[in-house]
Amino acid sequence: CGTVAAMNMPPNLLPADLFFLAYLVWFLVLVQAVLRAPWRAFFSSRLLNVFLGSTVALMLLWSFNVSVTPGLGYHFLGVTVFTLMFGWSLGIIGASLASLGAALQAGTLASLSLNALVFGVLPVSLSYGFAYLVQRYLPHHVFVYIFLSAFLGAILTAAFTVFAAVGLLVLTEAYPYARIAAEYLPFLPLYLFPEGFLNGLLATVFIGLRPQWLKNFDDESYLNR
Repeated sequence: CGTVAAMNMPPNLLPADLFFLAYLVWFLVLVQAVLRAPWRAFFSSRLLNVFLGSTVALMLLWSFNVSVTPGLGYHFLGVTVFTLMFGWSLGIIGASLASLGAALQAGTLASLSLNALVFGVLPVSLSYGFAYLVQRYLPHHVFVYIFLSAFLGAILTAAFTVFAAVGLLVLTEAYPYARIAAEYLPFLPLYLFPEGFLNGLLATVFIGLRPQWLKNFDDESYLNR
């Protein structure tokens, strides 16, 4: 889990053309995710219920947030450990479904595409890329997995996502940077540590109880060394 800027970017703050472009990009990414998803292995491994339950949990997690001002707030993101569980393709699909559910619950379908990109596609891709680099170039040790892929990866992902959302609001002149820097960014460090802690905690629990739920974690490689 993690903390990040407000899940809902109100459509009245941003240009309508931006949402149209976001729908196009989101559609193209979803097509790639569906084509690349390991459907045969996924259904044969009996992880369907885990995937659906995790997606619903993600949607419920996104429904709770503390808003500072429209378009800026804090709430748990929960994408890093979700990506460690299912990989990039299923992570994109699950985050997109959670975005749709959260948008229907909040009645904000107009900004669905942009929220799905900024708070779903972006953090899933960042989490997957960071975990891939850790797995490829660092020793396969359980503490490396927990503290880097889960803990540090979640912090970096949330921080980058926050700054991407802030940059979008500043570039579109929805808010001046001075206001964001004064009213919003000073509170960000208070939320980044819980981001890493909760992701690391969940990864530790899964390693101990359900290691098969973590897609890129292998008992033989990490625990028998």
